[in-house]
Amino acid sequence: MKENGIFKSDGIVLLNKSKGISSFKAINKLKWIIKSNKVGHAGTLDPIAEGLLIVMVNNATKFSDNLMKRDKEYFVEFELGYETATYDTEGEVTEKYESEINISYEKIFEVINSFTGEITQIPPMYSAIKINGEKLYELARKGIEVERQARKIKIYSIREINIEQNKISFYAEVSSGTYIRSLVRDIGRKLGVYATMTRLVRTKIDKYSMDESVSLEEIEKKLNDEKEIFEKKLVKDTSDDSSYNENNVDGNGKIEEIIKFKNIECIFNYEKITVSEEKYKKLKNGMTVLVGFKKFKDLHTVVENNLYCVYAKNEISGKKEFKGIVKVTRKSHDKVYLKREKYFI
Repeated sequence: MKENGIFKSDGIVLLNKSKGISSFKAINKLKWIIKSNKVGHAGTLDPIAEGLLIVMVNNATKFSDNLMKRDKEYFVEFELGYETATYDTEGEVTEKYESEINISYEKIFEVINSFTGEITQIPPMYSAIKINGEKLYELARKGIEVERQARKIKIYSIREINIEQNKISFYAEVSSGTYIRSLVRDIGRKLGVYATMTRLVRTKIDKYSMDESVSLEEIEKKLNDEKEIFEKKLVKDTSDDSSYNENNVDGNGKIEEIIKFKNIECIFNYEKITVSEEKYKKLKNGMTVLVGFKKFKDLHTVVENNLYCVYAKNEISGKKEFKGIVKVTRKSHDKVYLKREKYFI
């Protein structure tokens, strides 16, 4: 792996993805802007969709599975009267309701709310699910439709339902793996008039909200503003022969501030324990260490394969610093055996 990036920290960025750009292009543009070594994302948003995208930076990419399986919330808008091949406005119209749509608000509310709870859902053909090694959307583009297995998903809540003639919107809190386009399609069919998604915004992923996010446009503007400030200072002080680069910004702690960077420990919900510098070094070298029961809040919850966030005191600053994840390998009558997991600094 090349370690030539300017931005070295491990953690996440809550990116507000704009409509019209793929998730892949969005995160790689962020990588280029901040000059990090690696980026990844926790859950694709189609180009037509917008909103919250968790971008994992550098070694935080190791935890994509951890972040991918979390519950999500969406704001969706859709239109009654027709259905497309992709269940959104990107596809060709495949079904159309020819009569006048005349459904009471009460009926619409009833049908929408009937989808809350645990339900089964058939994924759309235009999705990244693989069958026999080939993505469904690749088959769909060839005009091939295959049978898809229904999946169990959960719609925790649907709220703020708004109806304006044939256009409807609401917020839905759902389990990981839920396709909102399919939900819209199923609502339209249950109403008997078809429906197509016209807008989708991901507003939350687990505890992370779009209110905390930042867009690529905001990042670029703020970095350009910093560059202008730096260049104006150089003009005033002609004795300074340095030139602007991203290191100047990062050196002032500005990049993390501008991208609203969250350090990697925010990903984990594990209990925190502190170890000595000596034991930290042993863990780092792959050795198993023994710690006393007093390190843990509740000894009854300490079982084999449990994971914990480990902290050690910095010898210079005296502050406790996050060092990585450890796993319980064994528990004896008075000691707990710990070994480092794949993420360890």
